[in-house]
Amino acid sequence: MSDRVRRTRLETQAVIIGYAMSRLDRKYLDSRSSATWKLAFEEAARALSIRPTSFKNLRDEFDPVHGNRRKGWHKRPLRPNRQRVLGELCEVSDDALLDLVARILNHDEEATAEAIDSLVTKPRVVHNVAERLLTGRRAEEFFLANTDQIVRVKREDIIDVRQAAAGFDFGVRDHPENAIEIKGMKQARGEILFTDREWFEAKNRRENYWLVVIGNLATKPVPRVIRNPNAVLEATCRYQASLTAVWRSAVSVLS
Repeated sequence: MSDRVRRTRLETQAVIIGYAMSRLDRKYLDSRSSATWKLAFEEAARALSIRPTSFKNLRDEFDPVHGNRRKGWHKRPLRPNRQRVLGELCEVSDDALLDLVARILNHDEEATAEAIDSLVTKPRVVHNVAERLLTGRRAEEFFLANTDQIVRVKREDIIDVRQAAAGFDFGVRDHPENAIEIKGMKQARGEILFTDREWFEAKNRRENYWLVVIGNLATKPVPRVIRNPNAVLEATCRYQASLTAVWRSAVSVLS
């Protein structure tokens, strides 16, 4: 392995950790048994032989995209390798992301090689993913602040399942059949994207799947509720390669 490839892999590992710190926030600290960010930065620095301040900077780069209290570097666009990590890992569960971080910090190269190689060598740059995720978060925040007016459900009856990979963002207490998916658009018109799981849930739940599109986010947000979007909207399926997490376990049926 050349020095250049080795440096690129190391930088990618550091970017993944910075992304995880920003996205998971306090959950990252708890998972690493770190009482402060200073200790978390120092742990990562020891593992990868990179300065602690580098991890703080990487975390802060991703902060504008995530819903934590830090503003981060909101005036600077993400570099291409940051965009790639963000785009490839945004659909990975919290547990899988934490497991990847733990294996990186423990130098488990055999377990992480495929993921790191995919992020290092993938020629496709995920364009505008940060802007898309930020728009989505703003739409979700607007929805949560106005649930009663938009879907006639009180905020306390909304169940957050955004990290459960359920194919929708929110459920409704006492009505498990209902699923609410939020999409945001900066303008009044635009294109929205569904994951395959979201489209499957929409098809399966029919009238109980509520798509809430928050448009015009750049000026004055306007909500629209579309029930049974699988039947109402025309959509085209496209295929793309992406990094996915799988959980492997050894099982025996022998006594």
